[in-house]
Amino acid sequence: MFCSDLEDGSSVFVDANIFIYHFSKGSKLNPASSKFLERIEEGKINGVTSIAIIQEVTHRMMIVEAASILGEIRLKDLIRHLKTHPDTVKKLVNHQSIPAKIALFNLDVLSPNLKTLERSQQMKRRYGFLSNDGLTLQIMEDLKINNLASNDSDFERVDFVKLYKPSPSMSSP
Repeated sequence: MFCSDLEDGSSVFVDANIFIYHFSKGSKLNPASSKFLERIEEGKINGVTSIAIIQEVTHRMMIVEAASILGEIRLKDLIRHLKTHPDTVKKLVNHQSIPAKIALFNLDVLSPNLKTLERSQQMKRRYGFLSNDGLTLQIMEDLKINNLASNDSDFERVDFVKLYKPSPSMSSP
């Protein structure tokens, strides 16, 4: 299903890639992701995300920014370069406004506690997910939210999740 298929009045957890597409103006999924986030901003959909997701988006957009400045460097070399060149990191400023911009979308932003993080380890074992996705599942389960806006097909194997992906051909919500 596509993000545009999500009914007004629904609650949905918003994964990092939706925000990344929104902030990546050249992405073919930018229009669909931006229109979806507009529906949340307008209050048509109840959007939920977490501090962990916002941190992931901010980090990934910092890496995108660095790659655009430094040119064609492999990811592991890029990270190593940034770690050893703090002056370059200081020049990366575009990503710093991401948390404030996400805050404007009228989302509920959750700060999971240590108990939630501990319980999320079971999600990793049950579904074979990495840490952030396991935490997302645990938050969704705790809140009884079944709808997930993400382009991550791994979530299709989760029995309690209805996955809504952005559509590259979407012209209206």
